[in-house]
Amino acid sequence: MLEPTREHLLTVREVADLIGVTEGRVYQLLWDGRMNGIKINRRAWLIPRSEAEKFLARDSKVGRPRSKLPQISN
Repeated sequence: MLEPTREHLLTVREVADLIGVTEGRVYQLLWDGRMNGIKINRRAWLIPRSEAEKFLARDSKVGRPRSKLPQISN
């Protein structure tokens, strides 16, 4: 459980944009306990900026790498 803090809190959408994943992936990380956040109601979460920055500090990206799109030749 997170302790009360004066740290800047982000929405799921803001975290997704910051770390380069989908909102669904952020929800998965929260539900799995791999990212800490404060659950406001059934689906709304607030996440401390430091939690999001932990994923930016990693050498590898969160989740599966996106596949390259096929090149279309003219």
